[in-house]
Amino acid sequence: MAEKSPRVLSIQSHVVSGYVGNKSATFPLQVLGFEVDPINSVQFCNHTGYGYWKGQVLDENELVCDPVMGDNGKMYVPEELLEIYRDTIIPLANIITPNQFEVELLTGKPIQSLSDAWNATEYFHKQGCHTVVVSSSELGDEQNLLSLASSRLGKKKTKLTLNIPKLPGTFTGTGDLFTALLLAWMWRTDNILKTSLENTIATIQAILRRNLNMSEERSKTCATTIARVELPLVQSKADIENPKVIIEAKVVA
Repeated sequence: MAEKSPRVLSIQSHVVSGYVGNKSATFPLQVLGFEVDPINSVQFCNHTGYGYWKGQVLDENELVCDPVMGDNGKMYVPEELLEIYRDTIIPLANIITPNQFEVELLTGKPIQSLSDAWNATEYFHKQGCHTVVVSSSELGDEQNLLSLASSRLGKKKTKLTLNIPKLPGTFTGTGDLFTALLLAWMWRTDNILKTSLENTIATIQAILRRNLNMSEERSKTCATTIARVELPLVQSKADIENPKVIIEAKVVA
């Protein structure tokens, strides 16, 4: 009997043109061996960064909520849903990948130091989450963002940090891509957090660097700057399958 592929129900936004939400997550998951069943919480012609969009939004009778809360100081969902995320959804999750803004919303406390960040991961562990990965934070330096990860699987405890080199430009869809890649690698490595985080960041860095290299060529056909920096996922298939790890995660005692 052939081995069954793992299956993911992916509830995210969808855009016809560009890469955010399910468009950013589905292809990498499929490349890494997953069957993906997408539910599109919204369907827009393009993402909202373009300043103009049209489309449809599922209402509360069709969907409970989109698990992506927000970023860069802005919530993507109504504020009244925060309590549901915090009190109902988080305790059900095995793995969460909030960015710094989402961590602060869910804990009600600002993240101003590494100590604050580790206290936040401990809060989520007490809520029942086995693995907490802060996908990006401003706790790095001028050249780097910082990702933090903490895992409690049985008696095994793991704490990691990993520097993420800052690249020029603003990119969309990277958070959705991060979550998809981390999920895939956690499955492929049997929950080895260090390898999973390193592979995830390596892939994203390769994709963003390819993006920057392609930007000049894209300027000949793309009318807007934001269209030039859409993630080149299809062109990065090899990097998704076989990421070249350059930056290693640091194990925190």
